[in-house]
Amino acid sequence: MRKTKLLLTLRALSTRERTWWREYVYSDFVNKHAVLRALADHILAYAPNFDADALDKRQVYTQLFGAGIPYDEYRFNNLVSDLYELLLGFLAYTMQDEQPAEGQLAAATALLNRNLDAQAAGILARCRTLLDRRPDQTANRQFLELRWWEAAELLDSRNARRVAGEHLYRQAEANDIAFVLEKLRLGAAMLSRQGLAVLRSDERPRWLPEIRQWCLQEPFLSNLPTVQVYLAALVLLEHPDQESFSALTSILDTHYALFSHEETFALYQYALNYCIRCINDGQPNAYQQALHLYQTLLERNILLRQGRLSQWTYKNITTTGLRSGAYNWTEQFLLEYRDRLPPAERDNAFAYNMAALFFEKKDLSATLQTLQNVEFTDFTYHLGAKIIQLKSYYLLGESEALYALLDATKQLLRRNRSLSVFGKTANLNFLQILRQAHLWKEREGHIASEKWRRQRLALIEKVSRLQPLANKEWLIEQGLSDGMPAAG
Repeated sequence: MRKTKLLLTLRALSTRERTWWREYVYSDFVNKHAVLRALADHILAYAPNFDADALDKRQVYTQLFGAGIPYDEYRFNNLVSDLYELLLGFLAYTMQDEQPAEGQLAAATALLNRNLDAQAAGILARCRTLLDRRPDQTANRQFLELRWWEAAELLDSRNARRVAGEHLYRQAEANDIAFVLEKLRLGAAMLSRQGLAVLRSDERPRWLPEIRQWCLQEPFLSNLPTVQVYLAALVLLEHPDQESFSALTSILDTHYALFSHEETFALYQYALNYCIRCINDGQPNAYQQALHLYQTLLERNILLRQGRLSQWTYKNITTTGLRSGAYNWTEQFLLEYRDRLPPAERDNAFAYNMAALFFEKKDLSATLQTLQNVEFTDFTYHLGAKIIQLKSYYLLGESEALYALLDATKQLLRRNRSLSVFGKTANLNFLQILRQAHLWKEREGHIASEKWRRQRLALIEKVSRLQPLANKEWLIEQGLSDGMPAAG
């Protein structure tokens, strides 16, 4: 049952959250089934990785019902499903603590539905205070404003001495702002996806020109900082250049606190995508800009989710730091954020990225030692570690180890079914070039110099034209330093 949605979700929870979930399962209000409590206790005993043999479903079943009861697959699956529903209910419940204004509005609505107007008025007053204290000015905030003014209007309509108020006007304004912000957010997301070639051209947001024109014509919209940020994002997405990049990052640095965590991350991601495009276009200086953005996101805790940093973000930041030559900063980052990684992925991610750091610092002994005692369970890390080892053996001139690892890596690539055809071909081509480059180096002094020179030129030509080819920049760099000139 280690691959069930229940255990995959539990792995993502913190120790405190798992403790709270156990208390939730033991609450008579939500669960009175002793067997579900026993199942939760048994599973939680193997936190945080949940990969023990004792979690085999037949063993768990025996633990719950005894050795004399035959295993019933249908019954067991229903128990796991019911416990997963209790986990989902717990997660939904905990959201109320993170969104107190939403909870207050729900309570006020329940009181109004029961004609408890005095109590509803008190709750709405508390909710108004919560809303006024919130720094964000997102579409979600405006939807809450809309609901608050709707409830206030309903309450006021029951007043015998009703006077003209601002409720309807405020509802209309909140609705307009929420509508515009949501359209701008969706428009930016669609243009970004389109730029990454994962959205069809006919799915371009056709309503976007009218929304932008409305924003420019109406002062109550154009003066909103959140609207201004999204308009800057749209300019970058449609006309990516240094000027639009600087305009977005500047205004975003000023107003990032007005957005939700997710929206802030998405807006900065548009800027990061611009840097990536520049890098892919042969502008290595863009690594410095990307690193600055990552450092900003780290300082503001925008990259963390539930206190955790994704292993892939960890890897991307490391790569950016190394390409920028910021070795000391990168090492400090790796050590500082190691414990922020999900426990199940921590060892793999830390070892791989430390090895990458040692390799870039040309400490090949430390590189190989770091990778030696790590069993990589994720294929991406497994393959990446082998590539680093291959490069190290090549630079050290360790022929026997290099050829053995080339053969093993080739078999690994051919047997793997998760890697794309492009990725598999690019890496197989790299293995082929690396083998030929090492063979060429070994022949120096053993064949005629003219023949050795022709082989070198043929290899240079092959590196320049072979597509796709992984690690092409590294191969060219080796040509500059080891006697095999760069292509071109």
